[in-house]
Amino acid sequence: MSCSLEYLIEDDFFKSIKEEVICTICLDIKIEPIMCTKCQNSYCSKCIKNWEKKSSECPFKCPSPSYITARVVKNLICKLNFRCKNGCDEIIPFEKLQAHNEFECKKLNYKDKYENLLQKYNILLEEKKKLQENFDFLFKFNIDSMILENSNEIFFIHKILSNNYKPGFRLQLLYRATRDGDTGPNFHQCVDNKQGGILVIIQTDKNIKFGGFSDAVWISYVNPEKKTIGKNFCGNIDFLFQINSQKTFALKNYMKKLTSIFCRSDVGPCFGELGEDIWIRSGNFLQKGGMLHKDKEKGRICSFDTKDYELNNGEPNFNIKELEAFWLQY
Repeated sequence: MSCSLEYLIEDDFFKSIKEEVICTICLDIKIEPIMCTKCQNSYCSKCIKNWEKKSSECPFKCPSPSYITARVVKNLICKLNFRCKNGCDEIIPFEKLQAHNEFECKKLNYKDKYENLLQKYNILLEEKKKLQENFDFLFKFNIDSMILENSNEIFFIHKILSNNYKPGFRLQLLYRATRDGDTGPNFHQCVDNKQGGILVIIQTDKNIKFGGFSDAVWISYVNPEKKTIGKNFCGNIDFLFQINSQKTFALKNYMKKLTSIFCRSDVGPCFGELGEDIWIRSGNFLQKGGMLHKDKEKGRICSFDTKDYELNNGEPNFNIKELEAFWLQY
């Protein structure tokens, strides 16, 4: 449904609520208004969907926002009155506006009504087709994850893997921190020595979701003399990603090998040379969390092409809510 301020009756009631019902993105009446749970500002749902394709922040700069239906704003909009766009003399409340303009107005002829119905029918058919395609995809690409919450996130993971692998692969859950234990030995016991590729997804307590993939084989490396020393490995396919922004990050220099993953028996999954890009602290990392290193700070050089702390929306440290590892198989 769409409407325009051109047909709105600007009475005293509208003037008193104008700031609440006008979308700051499209500058029109909010359609299916939704609200950012952090700043409490609301917008058209369609406007926000388009906005999220370009930014990981809300229009008022809230990082990693979540949205809910703006019920109060929706109730206010329902009390607004409009003139008929077809030119009849009726005054129509918002909730009846679309039906009136498309089907009920006396100035509409049968041809207009038929064409409007046909257009609506075709839209419904297209929506049905997309729903069926989504269902078929999710049924085939079933993934046992507590982190991936919706089809968009699952589509993104499938897409970034499909850039390197032929269709038909699946992801088998090998490790979940809350289920299998949140220590380095727990992680390595579940994922070590698996050929084909391991996908690691991290969810922070602020609901930022990022991780990495490498087809290098993870090992529990322990130096008998210096147990704090680990080993670096690089696969043929290596990248980091952030699910919220739906971005991927490749290695900066593929000629420099041994820079993708860092293996040490007492720490969780670490990415980059010596774990410079993602470091999961030793011990109980659901309590201790992890960190990202700033590029070139104190001589550190990040392996992957990210901006400073970009994976965690500009923050170097993060608390882990959940961490999962999946094995790519056919």
